[in-house]
Amino acid sequence: MTGATLIGAVLLGLGALHVVYTYAAYPWLVSRLPRRAPKLPNQVTTTPNLLSVIIAARVNSQAQIQGLVGKVRQLLGTVWLPCEVIVAVDGSSGALATALEASGDPRLRIVTLPASSGKAVALNQAVAAASGDVLVFTDVRQDIQPGSIEDLIRSLASPDVGAVAGSLVLSAGNRREGLYERYWQFERDLRAREAAWDSAIGVSGALYALKRELWQPLPTGLILDDVWVPFQVIKAGKRVAFSQQATAIDQGAGSDAGELARKVRTLTGNYQLLAWMPWLLNPWRNRVWWQFVSHKVMRLMTPLALACVVVGGAMLLPLTALVVIAGLLGLAFIARPRRHSARGGPGVGVSGGLRSAAVLVVALVMAALNAVRGRWDVWSTQ
Repeated sequence: MTGATLIGAVLLGLGALHVVYTYAAYPWLVSRLPRRAPKLPNQVTTTPNLLSVIIAARVNSQAQIQGLVGKVRQLLGTVWLPCEVIVAVDGSSGALATALEASGDPRLRIVTLPASSGKAVALNQAVAAASGDVLVFTDVRQDIQPGSIEDLIRSLASPDVGAVAGSLVLSAGNRREGLYERYWQFERDLRAREAAWDSAIGVSGALYALKRELWQPLPTGLILDDVWVPFQVIKAGKRVAFSQQATAIDQGAGSDAGELARKVRTLTGNYQLLAWMPWLLNPWRNRVWWQFVSHKVMRLMTPLALACVVVGGAMLLPLTALVVIAGLLGLAFIARPRRHSARGGPGVGVSGGLRSAAVLVVALVMAALNAVRGRWDVWSTQ
């Protein structure tokens, strides 16, 4: 075996091992771990005196304003627990505040930020104005199913639980389910398994609940409050639970370009967490270190792993074999049946799946470049 062949074999093996462990072996291992039963409350009421539902809003169109107004009305009309809804309007025109105020419901409170300050500042201002002993966070876009907030509160009653993640469901609507919807189902199931053992590694900003005493103000410019907040809970010695019944429904990506922007933001936020919370990488300070590294950090390394596979394969295979493989991949990429293109959506079929998988890899690379440049200002309309 020549030196080049040995190097190629090592690179190919390391890259393949990374992909198999990250996307197959780790989820399987987590699913084998025993489930932790919730602790029963001990002389603690299971119903909060008041819960505060918080929305940080940045909207740019009349349709988005109408959607948010409808969501607020739906929450006020379906949540049977004592509650208030606080909307922090960040960098929007007065049209949103005016539309919200028209409801006249005394449970609705509006916090207007004088300038575009970012989601973290908006959330800090909203929490400062909140009176509830439980905080429920949700975003502008998603529909919260009736009874979901009550399900969060029931899970939060366990004294060892500090936060509860809701279950975000991506709906394909009238089109066929694609790669993005299936990937998110994989992600959602993985978080549920992690929570059953100890804690979910992150929650969805679409819907989660937090005990008020565990809230810590967010640093200005933070991208992923839905990962920062859960790790403050874990740091305080509490668990982050997961409720399958508490459901928020969002529309899946309408295009690969839209999903690219969304994934770049999320993945850039993961790099920001590593820069701003280095203790996450310390196994003596982070009790869920194995889960965090396997779930978050290893995924960030996927482009490097794929590069190892490609380079290692190139060093092992003759040029003719590489040309044949490249040709087959090219044919698969363009082979999507055209009759499904109008209703198929992104990530559907062989070529659509390959295209969307490539988008996810590109998003990982773009996020890494953002991290190298220290570019954290990537919050868009929520």
